[in-house]
Amino acid sequence: MSKLSAAGCLKARPNPGGGDRLLGDGDGLYLRIRPSGTKTWFIEYEFNKQRRTYTIGAFDGAGSSGESIPTWLEHARLSLKQARAIAGHWKAERHAGRDPIQEWEAKLTAQREAKAAAEKALAQALDMPTVSEAIDRFMKQQMNTKKSAPGIKYRLERLARILGDRKINTVTCQDIIQALDKVAAGQKAGRTAKQLAGDILNSAKRVWHFAEVREWVEKSPIASLTRKDFDAKPVKRNVTLRFEEVAELWRCLDDPARCKADPITVAALRLLILTGQREREVTDAEWAEFDLSAGLWAIPARRTKMGKTHLVHLAPQAVKILQEIWSITGSSRHVFASPRRKGQAIYGRSVNNALLTLFKSGALPATVTPCHVHDLRRTLITRLPDLDFEAFIGHKIAGHAMTGMMAIYNHNDYLSKRKAALQAWADRIHALAGDRKVVQLRRPAAAKQLVSKSV
Repeated sequence: MSKLSAAGCLKARPNPGGGDRLLGDGDGLYLRIRPSGTKTWFIEYEFNKQRRTYTIGAFDGAGSSGESIPTWLEHARLSLKQARAIAGHWKAERHAGRDPIQEWEAKLTAQREAKAAAEKALAQALDMPTVSEAIDRFMKQQMNTKKSAPGIKYRLERLARILGDRKINTVTCQDIIQALDKVAAGQKAGRTAKQLAGDILNSAKRVWHFAEVREWVEKSPIASLTRKDFDAKPVKRNVTLRFEEVAELWRCLDDPARCKADPITVAALRLLILTGQREREVTDAEWAEFDLSAGLWAIPARRTKMGKTHLVHLAPQAVKILQEIWSITGSSRHVFASPRRKGQAIYGRSVNNALLTLFKSGALPATVTPCHVHDLRRTLITRLPDLDFEAFIGHKIAGHAMTGMMAIYNHNDYLSKRKAALQAWADRIHALAGDRKVVQLRRPAAAKQLVSKSV
């Protein structure tokens, strides 16, 4: 086979009879001339008893720039000299037991995949949410209907003040540690900034897990961090009051000279004392949940921590409180309707704030242990055994989940004992507070409008 010349390649014309015209140069190299006049180089050879044909580029008298075969192949416009060099190199590769076409295609595939991955990464980076945006999506999708949402939102907003503008996939563990250290360093007398840092960490771990599931981050950078890393181990409250202390609190609530809270807040605090339910379960209560004739309150599943409807028996003293508050809020949906926010209940923490004010103002004597609203719930559970009721009855009243073998085998609701326990609890408080009058179940005229329902 005679060798091609650069001039001959340039002057070559299509086959007059139609079809491709092939001009060989040796080592499997051919110049293909299409009927349209297009000229391309291809190499043909046999490897492992398989015929292989591969187009390496278009004919170009000037050829590609660069000095290497890979550069020429990538440019794909080749002079005779360059095409001949590629054919010679591929022949040597075959003699060495390698398939040059396969290796070149593998290299091109790897390059395409790398380019696609880079483009995808760039697109993801541009579309990646910031920490603030990730928090917003987490709150809307995971916490929208949760009672704990306001507290979690507050903690995450504290973190967003420091890292909110950063793309979430660029935030490292050290970035979050520094942010939490900054929060913890803000400790003031009477405040627990370290505890807040620990609370923020717990909430942030949920956000980063949310991000990990959605592939915004490959792996949460803070999954292994704990509150101990910030000296923020939670302080467990164990405050309980004696019967006499609860009675003194009750007397204080009944004394306008000492208690300046509005009647709606006072009524909510009293119902909290008598029923032992959670703060928000009381403050968000709706009139439709009550059957005052039967002395029953059915807290719907959507409002309980356990996600189950919880039945609470109302002692006559509790019924009286609700009958009296009816004259103020009976036309509202909520029992403890906010006097400031139409259509809403009083703010959950307002009751606790009212209780703390009684201590700060000196309305309660030093003999009463300073406490929070949740401590009153713990007090009821703790003191019921002193009234000769089994300890677990208090937990049943509180809506706690039973544990151990009792949870597996004992499904009794103990409704009659729960009713008797709450009655005995209310009677003891009233007796000690000096209110020994018999409470009648007759409702005032206004309360007759309240539709009773069977529970």
